[in-house]
Amino acid sequence: MVETQVRPVQPRPKPQTTLPFPGWATLRPGPMDGLDAGEDARLIAQVADGQAGALAELYRRRGGALLRFIQRILGDAPDAEEILQDALVAIWRRAGRYDAAKASPLGWMMMIARGLALDRLRQRSRRAAGMDRLRSAEASDSPAADPDTTSFGADPDDRHHRLGNALGSLPEAQRRAIELAFYRGCTQEEIARTTGEPLGTIKARIRRGMIALRLRLQTRHD
Repeated sequence: MVETQVRPVQPRPKPQTTLPFPGWATLRPGPMDGLDAGEDARLIAQVADGQAGALAELYRRRGGALLRFIQRILGDAPDAEEILQDALVAIWRRAGRYDAAKASPLGWMMMIARGLALDRLRQRSRRAAGMDRLRSAEASDSPAADPDTTSFGADPDDRHHRLGNALGSLPEAQRRAIELAFYRGCTQEEIARTTGEPLGTIKARIRRGMIALRLRLQTRHD
């Protein structure tokens, strides 16, 4: 009787997960002219199979165009580079869903980048509106304060930085209540429903948080 040698089944290697982000793949930004969309589609298919090298090649071919596209939306280079990184992660995760019948490869990648860039714009708007509401709330509590010498400071960038630091130093419950009220525009009743806590607790928490926030800002301003 002839014995048959059975080889153990080797597990399939996991796809490489090191992604080529900005700063890594800027060695050879490829030209846009004459690039074959069919090659882009082939690379996307390889990305769907977990080939990080294919994503690196996509970035080399199309990264410059995507970055310029994002910069036109955001008008900010550091934010644009961060969104491009997020877009690459999204391309890596969604490559298996790409449908050539619905969009060209570059058009599909730009749609992903556009959605992420618009999300960032909305975040900026919420942060700016939230800071304005916080400043208005402080002014209403301190009617005699000079608007140019409030604890928030006069420079918008300085205000934003110091406000973020002061918020981060508050207890978690107070910080969350203030962010929901001023950054997301929720009413106190909505916050109570969201957190499942009594309305009176939410009102007191926001009040205590605002007092603590003002004290922190005034201390750092002095």
